[in-house]
Amino acid sequence: IGGKYLSAVPPARTPYYHPDASTSVLESGVGSPTDAGGWAYRDVQGGANFGMIIVNCSHTDSRGSAWTSY
Repeated sequence: IGGKYLSAVPPARTPYYHPDASTSVLESGVGSPTDAGGWAYRDVQGGANFGMIIVNCSHTDSRGSAWTSY
C-alpha cells in the first residue's frame, strides 16, 4: 500500500552461474550459503548478521566481488 513495500520478491540474477530465481533459503548456520542461486536469509538470532538477506551464490561477478556481498 502506498509503494512502501515490495509487491513481489525480485529475482536474484547471477549470470552464467544460476538461473534467475526469487526463491530463498534459511541459512541457519554460520557457514557459507548453499550456492543454489536465489536468495539466502540469515536467521540465527543474536548473530551479527541476523535478518540479512544475501544473494545465494558464492561465485564472483565480472569485477571479482562475491555475489554474497550484495
